[in-house]
Amino acid sequence: MKIINTISAVAAFGGLLMATGCASTQIYDPTADRTNIRDTRRISQEEMREVARAAVQNALVAPKLARYVEKFRADNGGRNPVLKLDRTINDTNDPDLNTSVISDVLFEELLNSDKVEVTMAEGQGRTQAIGNSRLNVYDDNFNKATVAKTGTLVAANLVMRPKIVSQETRDGRNRNIERFFVMDMAEIDNGLIMWKYSKSLGFVTTRGAVGW
Repeated sequence: MKIINTISAVAAFGGLLMATGCASTQIYDPTADRTNIRDTRRISQEEMREVARAAVQNALVAPKLARYVEKFRADNGGRNPVLKLDRTINDTNDPDLNTSVISDVLFEELLNSDKVEVTMAEGQGRTQAIGNSRLNVYDDNFNKATVAKTGTLVAANLVMRPKIVSQETRDGRNRNIERFFVMDMAEIDNGLIMWKYSKSLGFVTTRGAVGW
């Protein structure tokens, strides 16, 4: 009887260890939910999404840009100006940082604003498929009347350039990490900057008894 009780106790204890040691997985929406998890070595996609959204919201209420859009519409039959995105400048210590998150969020937010049109014919979002579609005129399988004509692409009027800078300083056991995001927008016709946005994100980590 004692042997049976001992075996039962061991089995129960083993089950308790398994229950407490099992990992759990929680599903969340990265585009809507904030985790506030930060990596000292790499900029998170959450940080880039937050800054990109905040930048567009700032641009939409910028007086100078609003006046430009209003005048452009008046001079062009109500048409919105066309914007292209420049390559994101990565001035961080992570040369492999995937900055496409910034471009993707900027594309989406700008399109939904209905203040500008965003082009894929030039700039960071350029795709060769648009130009290559005009080569279908030489393919007898295509109805020539439906093939895109040359000379119909709309050139950009505005350009936006994102930039990311990161730096860190140390003081004893403390390490301060700062990420600096900058967005510039200029009119292509004259090259003058009409809008600029900057946002700093920082946090401090304290080293434990051994290592970071």
